[in-house]
Amino acid sequence: MRRFHALAIALMLTMAACTSPPNGIEIVTNGETPMGPTPSTTTTATTKPRPTVPLPPPTGNIGDVKLKYLFYEAIRLSGSIVAPTIIDGRFNSTGWPTLLYRRDKSDELLDYGYVTGISISREPVTPNNDATTLLGVKIRLFKDEASAAAATEALFSLRNQLDPGESKRVETVEIPGFPAAKAYATHKNYGQSVYAETVAYLQRGPLVVRVDISQQPDVESAEILSRYLTRQFQELEHFTPTPIEQLSSLTSPFDPDGSLLRLATDKTSFNPSGSGAVFDARGAALFHSDIPAWLEIYRETGVDRFIVADSARVTRAGDDMGAKRLLDALRPELQARTDYGPPSAPSTVPNAECLQYKSGTGDDPLLTCLFQQGRYVAWVQGALSVIGQRVQDQRNRLS
Repeated sequence: MRRFHALAIALMLTMAACTSPPNGIEIVTNGETPMGPTPSTTTTATTKPRPTVPLPPPTGNIGDVKLKYLFYEAIRLSGSIVAPTIIDGRFNSTGWPTLLYRRDKSDELLDYGYVTGISISREPVTPNNDATTLLGVKIRLFKDEASAAAATEALFSLRNQLDPGESKRVETVEIPGFPAAKAYATHKNYGQSVYAETVAYLQRGPLVVRVDISQQPDVESAEILSRYLTRQFQELEHFTPTPIEQLSSLTSPFDPDGSLLRLATDKTSFNPSGSGAVFDARGAALFHSDIPAWLEIYRETGVDRFIVADSARVTRAGDDMGAKRLLDALRPELQARTDYGPPSAPSTVPNAECLQYKSGTGDDPLLTCLFQQGRYVAWVQGALSVIGQRVQDQRNRLS
């Protein structure tokens, strides 16, 4: 059974790599993953068909706003999104958030004043054998309340959309405590298997929250989504969207002058997986598996910033001692990764702990190295032939 949400993210990134990126966005195409779980692979992109179900009248798009400003607004949202692990501890696989700032011309939401968004999903570390169980949330921001309401109706209407050759049964459901939520359960047939998913949409002001869970009994699914909506809207009470007319004056919310990003890269490019972003501690925790535990570790070590680049991640602790404790916490997480082989010690990388990817090794294998430099802890990724220089360059930036 396919891993539906993970495949969607991978497909989106691959489509970006196979087309000319707009507005100066740079996508990594050299076979290196921007600190993702596994080295990148090639996927054939397909075009999503236009909806055939009736949709509400469009409310109009937001006009020509550069993608970097929508990227910054998505980073702002990262501080308010609630990760699946916090709602249900079973959903504690590794992963990372997806920043939904891009404009896909085939996306029907553009007609409803879509601005930006963020999503995250997780599966259990040991999924069941016949299908992937996922729990996730997607927050979308629209230009105004009327547009968000129309978009909610449009999204809910799409439950009846059938792809070619698809067979499914759709039933509306009620989410306890949320009578205004528009929710449904879908059962799709894939050969002898059935993929079950329960989805709920709820709109508040210009925000639309989608929560979804798959491969769980319908009653339990509704209860989990109720807990999710409760917690998610509690967090969103602290988020104030940037007015549309002010979007083009946004700066990176946790790095206004860009000085922190320059600690990891000279590039100004960015992508949906977070490369090119600087997050606060809450956003940083979204890149881990046991998110509640890492929020506590970050609190204890004084972590306040997390910098993501194409081939590096840098975490800033409160002081040198906090960075040492952070390094000690990160080490077992790195070593536990199943996509890595045993630790290696390249002669070109002194005073760092390195692991080599199991796949795609060839004559110039890909490595990830972890080390501390003052109050910073860095992960650097690169082929064996360049990793020594990359680590040294990163140390120089942090010195």
